[in-house]
Amino acid sequence: MTDATKSCPACLSTINAAATRCPSCTERQPDAPGLYRDVPERVFGGVCAAIARRFGVDVTLVRILAVASLAVTGPLVFWVYPAFWLMTPYALNGRAPMTRFFDALSRLFTPQSAPRLETPTRVE
Repeated sequence: MTDATKSCPACLSTINAAATRCPSCTERQPDAPGLYRDVPERVFGGVCAAIARRFGVDVTLVRILAVASLAVTGPLVFWVYPAFWLMTPYALNGRAPMTRFFDALSRLFTPQSAPRLETPTRVE
């Protein structure tokens, strides 16, 4: 059975078609999926599962590191998790909650053009 291959655009070496990074130059591949929270292993907000999927590690390891860093740094990680949640889209091609909020805010303060009323012309 032959595996599908592709060429890395950075170093032009032949790599596995499913690779997200080139093993030779470690360049991220342009067709690699981005960071998003709609993953099967999600528990609370999906941030740890999204990070684990993005870097190709076990989600349990990422959760253990998150809890351990919470114990070490205290409130810093307590604020980093919601910040990641706000900046990470739910779906692959979706928009992050923060982006949706700022778009709605900009629509709220952008003046809408009022429909022009035609003034009747007087014929004399």
